[in-house]
Amino acid sequence: MVVTKRKSNFLFLAAVATADTMRIAIQGSGVAAAACAQRLQAKHAVTVFESGRGPGGRMSTRRAREFQWDHGAQYFSPKSEPFARVVDDWVARRWCAAWTGAHCVWSVESGVSEDPKAASARYVGSPGMNAICKGLLEGEGIDTRYETRAVAKPRGGGSGGWILQHAKSGRALGEFDFLVCSDKTAAMQHRKDLDRTVLADFVRPASAVPSVPSLALMVAMQATHLRFDSLLLNEHPTFSWLARDSSKPGRSRADGVECWVAHASPDCAKRLLSGGGRPSAIREAVVHELVPPFQALVSELSDAVGPPPKVLLAQGHRWGAAFPTACLDSCGSGRSQFYLDEPNRFAACGDFFSPYPGRVEGGWISGTSLADALL
Repeated sequence: MVVTKRKSNFLFLAAVATADTMRIAIQGSGVAAAACAQRLQAKHAVTVFESGRGPGGRMSTRRAREFQWDHGAQYFSPKSEPFARVVDDWVARRWCAAWTGAHCVWSVESGVSEDPKAASARYVGSPGMNAICKGLLEGEGIDTRYETRAVAKPRGGGSGGWILQHAKSGRALGEFDFLVCSDKTAAMQHRKDLDRTVLADFVRPASAVPSVPSLALMVAMQATHLRFDSLLLNEHPTFSWLARDSSKPGRSRADGVECWVAHASPDCAKRLLSGGGRPSAIREAVVHELVPPFQALVSELSDAVGPPPKVLLAQGHRWGAAFPTACLDSCGSGRSQFYLDEPNRFAACGDFFSPYPGRVEGGWISGTSLADALL
């Protein structure tokens, strides 16, 4: 079953199955988009438009100087058998590997202790989290265009389809027979990526999916001597998660420098975002406000004595409304893995359609389910 503007979509899907090759545009390059594109290329010509400098969405990897961080998704653990088989394939292709670090939890009452879920396998992209999406998009039938936010306008003239333009320059990007949106934030009021009138039946419920903002601090610093590689913090006033990124597969360093990612707690993120401001100002605020408490926490939890390790580089990042806390069916649109608008030749996929909102597995399920329906 799919979310669709018509009660029955069997005639449409049958027509797609027998149609000639379509030119399909996909907005976004996260795991839902990449998984969808990889399958669609078997029959259709696929063009992926990504506003960032590289693939991945929330599976992106930030690089600065000689350092790198997974500043969005930290790891994933398969919940379903189909996804577990896919992860095995990704491991065989060397797109990802198991993260066998020391995983711990923290609470006010107990301090640091082993994470009771540490026995479950945790996987990460290797040598960076974005290696998975990069691998999925390497197919010969996929044209990926980075630093290109695409605005879609109905083609008109009774032929259906879409005309895409560059969001900033207005430059023509081409005409397409079908449009797939994989970015929930494209439905937000301040974005112009989608025609809000023609696609109102998607835009309204998608923009209502609840989500939480997240702030990430990325730090390169001298050795910390901490005994854990990841730390889930419960009810900490400033941080919800710490990870020694350089402990992940494919990221080891010979110079002793450690790369850490610290995610702000929900209350801390809400406080720092309450004043609004431009993205650059928010990134600066993340560094200014979170580096001192991060250094203090490292000193508190470390066995080392003396001054805290020197910070060599620090950067901040804001993940706007990117992390959904519920799936689309909870907003009254029905249970489904994707959205399909037959008359307007439009579809959408993403982890907010799946039983696993905010998870890598959820994005993969949605993207592949949509592709299978269109093949």
